[in-house]
Amino acid sequence: MSIPYKRLNGAALVTGAGSGIGQAVSIAMAAAGISTIFITDINSAGLDSTASAITSLGLLSTPHIIRIPGDISSPEFIASLFGQLPSLDYAVNCAGVSGQVAPTAEVSLEDFDRLNGVNYRGLWMCVKEELKLMLRNDIKPYHSFTTSREESLVRGQRGAIVNIASQLGLVGKTQAAIYTASKAAVLSLTRSDAIDYSKPPHHIRINSVCPGVIATPMTTSGEKGASEKLKAAIKMAPMARIGLASEIADAAVWLCSGESSFVTGTGLVVDGGYVIN
Repeated sequence: MSIPYKRLNGAALVTGAGSGIGQAVSIAMAAAGISTIFITDINSAGLDSTASAITSLGLLSTPHIIRIPGDISSPEFIASLFGQLPSLDYAVNCAGVSGQVAPTAEVSLEDFDRLNGVNYRGLWMCVKEELKLMLRNDIKPYHSFTTSREESLVRGQRGAIVNIASQLGLVGKTQAAIYTASKAAVLSLTRSDAIDYSKPPHHIRINSVCPGVIATPMTTSGEKGASEKLKAAIKMAPMARIGLASEIADAAVWLCSGESSFVTGTGLVVDGGYVIN
């Protein structure tokens, strides 16, 4: 892995970092140059695996890795988690769960609360605390190539937040109403927070990524890998292949970096073209 310059600097938090997209984002953030990375997941063993993957990259400067296992749907854990973060420059909120595969009339209240406790309420609690930390930061000028000092100041930011939503926050899917609604809520939260915090004096950009069908333990953990329904969804996308977690991670790093300094409130669709077909 090679990078032309240090795209990120400072401290980052990645939730859901124990596997799949969250693990890939953590690795990509480390490769992009951050100095400290806080990783959290309900799966403690997964955090160990992520930390090992980062240290095995052979980077010139490996970031300081702080593993904090826990459940982001718990307000008590949120208080503990953010009590351990002295500062924060970037956050990528990847933690998410899938719901009961059933139409609304057959979904239990318990499953609705479990799913939204992580996908929406838990993410919202994280964003709330991430914003508080970032508002303490000075505005950092854009540190890569610009034609003038003035341009680097215009492109500066106090921080950047990326929320992992889904292509299913934009379109419907049979027997998945509570999941699609939770991801639509993430997109709406992102847009409204971007209005409130991107402008002066705050200068915090907030964006979402909307992955398509991505090869993760959530999608390929069955005995035969991807299910027939999943294969049908893959074929619907013009690119006709499953996406890679690293492709979502690259999008998240770009949205954190100063290279996307005029991008805020967006839901960047990374789905092989699924939603256009």
